[in-house]
This record gives sequence, structure tokens and C-alpha cells, in this order.
Amino acid sequence: MDHDSGSTTNDSVHVTVLTLEAGATYDYRDRPCAQCLWRTDSDLTATTEHDMQMLARADGRPRELASFTAPVVDCPLDRPDSAQPLLWCAGWLAVVGQHHLAVQLAIALHAIPTNTLSPQATWPQLHPSLTALLEARDEQLQRRRAGRERQD
Repeated sequence: MDHDSGSTTNDSVHVTVLTLEAGATYDYRDRPCAQCLWRTDSDLTATTEHDMQMLARADGRPRELASFTAPVVDCPLDRPDSAQPLLWCAGWLAVVGQHHLAVQLAIALHAIPTNTLSPQATWPQLHPSLTALLEARDEQLQRRRAGRERQD
């Protein structure tokens, strides 16, 4: 499995470019982590435009699936240069996974279980789409700017 995290190591978003192999299994988080961008209670103001572009590369929607070569989003707690494995992001899998051809193939090959494609009842609330996540980020950034302007 090849990893592509972009040009810097300070990004919030890391992606994996898949090389699916028969009999392979892939590691994934079993619930969204505290830093998961897909959580509606996440602070998205630290995410960069580069982070958002990485998410867009891995995005899929009904009737507009992410291609087989689109990357898979890794958990932001994992670091590409560490010994910790890059686990697939639980929030991303639950929101976008069903609309990603490589993830669908991983499901078909039993490399990850089907239940990764939907949020569990005990999970925090997730943004329902990348569009909703981007809108929430814009709102948070506007509130941050307005707070700074009041301080000045």
C-alpha cells in the first residue's frame, strides 16, 4: 500500500493510495477519533486548504463515485513517518466509503467489514457529506475572524 500525504508533514489529512491485493486486510479505526474532521464537534479552523484538497480527492457521492484510484483517508492521529500503522478514518469510511470504488472493492474482497460504511449508534454526530464539512469549516473560520476583529 502506497502512502501519499502531500508536500508537508503538518497536514491534518493523510491519504493512502491503495494497491488492493487478494487476501489482504486493511486496518481502520473502529470509531472516529477525538481529532476526526468528520465529527460535527471538531474544530476545523486549523485545517488548511491543502487538507481540504486532500479530502476532495477522496470524496465520492451517490451517482458520482470516487474512482478506484482515488485515495483513502487515514486517521489524523496516525503519522506517515511513525511506526504506528496508518488506520483508515472511521468517520470518512462511514460518510464517504460507500461512494468510493476502492472501498467497495475492499468490502467485496472481505478486506474490511461492511459495518464500517455506517456510523454506529454510540458515535458522535458526523457531517453527512464533504460539502457539509466544508460549510461548517467556513462558518467556524468566519466566527474566528469576527472574534479577532472584535479584539482589534
